[in-house]
Amino acid sequence: MMADVKKLEIPEPVVRLGEAFRGAGHELYLVGGYVRDRLLGGHEEAKPDADATTGARPAEIKRLLRPLADDLWAVGERFGTIGATVGGYAVEVTTYRSDLYTEGSRHPEVRFGDSLVEDLARRDFTINAIAADALTGEISDPFEGRKDLESGVIRPVGDPLDRMRDDPLRMLRAVRFETTLSKPDKPFALTTDLEKAIRENARWLESISAERIREEFEKVLLSENVTAGLRALVRLGLMPYIVPEFMETLKVEQEAEFHHKDVFEHTLIVVQNVENTPVLRKAAFFHDIGKPRTLVYEHRCTYCGAKSAQKTTGEGECEVCRGRTIPKKIHFYGHENVGAGIARRAMKRLAYPKDDTDAVSHLVAHHMRPMGYAVGRDPWSDSAVRRFVRDTYLARGDKVLADVDMLLKLARADITGSAPRRRRVAEASWQSLKDRVDEVRAEDSIERLESPLDGNDLMRMFDRPPGRWIKPIKDHLQGEVIEGRLAKDDTGTARQLAEAFAREHDLFGEE
Repeated sequence: MMADVKKLEIPEPVVRLGEAFRGAGHELYLVGGYVRDRLLGGHEEAKPDADATTGARPAEIKRLLRPLADDLWAVGERFGTIGATVGGYAVEVTTYRSDLYTEGSRHPEVRFGDSLVEDLARRDFTINAIAADALTGEISDPFEGRKDLESGVIRPVGDPLDRMRDDPLRMLRAVRFETTLSKPDKPFALTTDLEKAIRENARWLESISAERIREEFEKVLLSENVTAGLRALVRLGLMPYIVPEFMETLKVEQEAEFHHKDVFEHTLIVVQNVENTPVLRKAAFFHDIGKPRTLVYEHRCTYCGAKSAQKTTGEGECEVCRGRTIPKKIHFYGHENVGAGIARRAMKRLAYPKDDTDAVSHLVAHHMRPMGYAVGRDPWSDSAVRRFVRDTYLARGDKVLADVDMLLKLARADITGSAPRRRRVAEASWQSLKDRVDEVRAEDSIERLESPLDGNDLMRMFDRPPGRWIKPIKDHLQGEVIEGRLAKDDTGTARQLAEAFAREHDLFGEE
């Protein structure tokens, strides 16, 4: 039984810290995830880092750490935290404290304390309120967190409202722990009073910075139980304070011939099945988020058969013959472009890096391209495949942000959310497209095909200074290379084509 575990094995570098603090008359306890994960049996997989707490004040912590530290940082000093690397371990030591957020404020009031129990009492959940002496490994568990770890329970320390009020981010952390700690043979779940407190006070997230919300959301997205995590964020009313547009996907029906789930359920399937990388998980999350705003019903006249697009499912009047129209199909015209815009705005609100935002919105904007291959009556030519590869490529400098391989992985996951009777056909089409892409890429590095003439070449050739006139010529020459009509090193033909293009489009006007 986990509750019977009395001691943890403490690594030697941390023991040295315990000795230094004990020698100066201070306790030093390991706390939080370090203790929790080792009690759960994650010692071998755990990162070599740890959180610790002590009665010493920040200045004294620095004095004690400095002789033992390979590196020292004090970015959290005003909150009582000093960090150091000691023998390969990254350790952050924090003075016993209590934090309090006032509603509407993003900056907690920090109060230093004097006892371990007082410090543990202000922590979020009992499973995180277990401490181990950094010198002896002896466990202190005043709130019976070991029992809750054994039972798979996420329980607040004390009154749930008090704990959420201390730091509203704990509402997201509750979902994150439920999601990431759950295993097939041992699920974790929130207590009913905790769920109630979160549902009734989700608005408190408005006081939390976008960066902190993003970090918790990212951990849910990258978890093995991402579907359960996203469901919990929606069920508890937290999603409106993360990506409110996602709530629009609930109960939005799709064409039954292609999808057997609504947009929300389909999205969960795709997110769960896509390769678990940060960009692809977010691209899957956002890939159909534009559908609710582009939903139209294709109506047909029961008399003359004329088609029309309407926003409602009710019967209408035919604009051609005034006969009765009824809905036959569902369409989401342009949802990929609308979704790319939503993804860009949502990720900007959450303060994601620009590279991540550009990569995700690029993949969302292009995620329907493989469908164009699937429904095309004629096979794509080699030049069409080259254009596809080139269009899906996005780089900034030498860093590749998105490419055809990532898009095909997203498309493959999208198929898993298709109606069963369409899935086999879609899988065959996807494999055919991938084979064509591999064949064409084997001949050349399509992503890096460029015009034989760069900007400097064109300026010398036309004896003109830099200007907007360069790009259309370069794009035209690059297109000719991609189409296979111009060799990538044929500068002679490129000059002829450049001159002809400039004349045809009157780029320089009368001179």
